[in-house]
Parts: sequence; C-alpha cells; structure tokens
Amino acid sequence: MRLPSTVVGIVIAGMLLAVLGLARLLVPEVKEAELELREVEISALPEPPPPPPEEPPPDAPPPPPALTEVTHIPDPTRVPVPKAELPMDLTMPVDPFFTEVEVAPLPQPKPQPVRRRPVAKPQPSSRPSTTTKPRPPAPVAKSHYNISELDGKPRLIRHGSAVFPSSLARKGVTSGTVVFEVELSTSGSVSIRRVISSTHADLVSAARRVASSAKFTSPTRNGQRVKAIMRWPVTIRK
Repeated sequence: MRLPSTVVGIVIAGMLLAVLGLARLLVPEVKEAELELREVEISALPEPPPPPPEEPPPDAPPPPPALTEVTHIPDPTRVPVPKAELPMDLTMPVDPFFTEVEVAPLPQPKPQPVRRRPVAKPQPSSRPSTTTKPRPPAPVAKSHYNISELDGKPRLIRHGSAVFPSSLARKGVTSGTVVFEVELSTSGSVSIRRVISSTHADLVSAARRVASSAKFTSPTRNGQRVKAIMRWPVTIRK
C-alpha cells in the first residue's frame, strides 16, 4: 500500500526538527565575559615654564667704505683715480726718512773717441757725359670716358616720370624697354645722344621724358670729375 506524498513529507519534516533539537542540546553554552566599568581620574598637566629671554643679536660690522663713481676725464693719458666717501685724516704721524745720508753719484759713461771717415776725392770719369733722355709727353685728357675708365659706376639719384602709352595698353602690352646712349656731365645730369634699341616704338617718347630729367652721381676719374658716355636701358611699366 502506497502512502500519499504529503504524509511522507510531514514525517521527514518531523524527523528534521527532532535532529535539530538534539543538536541544540548537545552544543555547550558559552558564557559571555562581564565588563567592569571603572572610574578614570583626569589630571591636568602642569603649565610649561616660560621660554628664556632672547639675547640681542651682535652688532653688525660697519660696511666697507664705498667708492664714488669715477668722473669723466677728457684727457685719455690721465689715469682715473677712485675717490673714497670717508675723509682722509691728514694729521696722522709719519716716520721721517733718513735724509742725512748722501746719495751715491750715478756712473757716467766714458767718452768714446770720434772716428772721422776719410773723405774720398772725386775722380774724373773717363766716360763721356750722356745727355738725359726727354720725358714722354703727358697723355692728353679725353673729353669723355667710358664706364670702365671711371673710378666707379655712377649711381642713379633721380629720374623723371611718364605715362604709359594707351596704344600699347589696348594691345595688352604692360612693359617695354628703350636703350639709350647718354652723356653724363661733371655734375651728373643726363643728355641723350641716340636711341640704340627699343622693344616698342611707341615707348621712345615716354622713355625720353624719363631719361632727360634724370640725374646720376658725378662721374670721377682719379678723384677728378669728368664727362662720361654710357648705355642706359630705361624700362617703363604700366
């Protein structure tokens, strides 16, 4: 005959409760230690003694005498001497020097005899006297010099102004160059001699206005102002 599952569960639960009760009885009881409360007396610490008085710092030594600034002396041969700010005591005793002893005389050089050289008498030369050659004539100064013959290339100081031709601007041209052969005076002014080349014929008149009112530094040769001839390319841009 089979027992229902509920009865089996109740029996198993009862057995577990019985086992737990026996285990509790077998475990020994642990006695807890009792804590004793005791009164604690609080005593105040005595106050510390006052600190010893601080000793005053020792006196600092006086600073060394400072030197004043050295004044400017225009004479470079004189040596600048620094001056002290503290006055000098001129009443200090000074030991006298022994001035009674005579000073020994300085040794004097012995005079040396003067030796005279014998004077040679001129002898008549057997060769006939030759006439001096005439000096070559001095080179004639030129009226004009090239740039290579000058002390240096003249530098442009001032130039004129001109309007770019509208005929070239309509064609899309934005710049051009005209090469002149110019003459520089002794003061550096410009004189046009001829037109050597030009990129556009319409630029010649405008380039002439620029070159005619220009000025250079004075051309020199051996430190003297001279006239010079040179080629000058004048470039005009839009």
